[in-house]
Amino acid sequence: MLGALAAAAALLLVGSGLAKLRSPAPVAQTLVALVPVLARRRRRLPALARVLGGAELAVGTAVLAVGGRVPFACLAASYLAFAAVAIRLRTGNRAVPCGCFGRVDAPVGAAHIVLNAVGAGVAAAAAAGSVGPLGGFLGPSAFVAAVGLTQVVLLAWLGYLAITALPALTGLTREV
Repeated sequence: MLGALAAAAALLLVGSGLAKLRSPAPVAQTLVALVPVLARRRRRLPALARVLGGAELAVGTAVLAVGGRVPFACLAASYLAFAAVAIRLRTGNRAVPCGCFGRVDAPVGAAHIVLNAVGAGVAAAAAAGSVGPLGGFLGPSAFVAAVGLTQVVLLAWLGYLAITALPALTGLTREV
């Protein structure tokens, strides 16, 4: 199960990195909210957002393709940094979206913080246990690999929904 959770965290990071490469403006907005002095460098922020997205893509791809201690340690560090950013955005004076997946409409909620903390913990445990590529599902039989990789994709999708759809849904339930 650890391999599936860790691979799902890596897959989620790959999706986040691709979104930042495709649409850097929301992350640029978040960077200004985190570090207001960056507003003076507003023109360069999309490039910085793309660099961050490229780093996420590289870390997630390394975890999925290679596995091992170093890529998982980088994944743990990434999620730990995301948790710190989510806490900072959540406790700020105004609601600021994280821009995680190139969107500006998903406010940072408790799910962000929990998901990032769990991602950091899972990745750290995977680094200690030296989980292999694709969550360790390459060695087992074809059936076990197919079930395991399906589990990875579903877990990553649930993580994505927790960050993007859950805040909107909880906001709607408060209105009702």
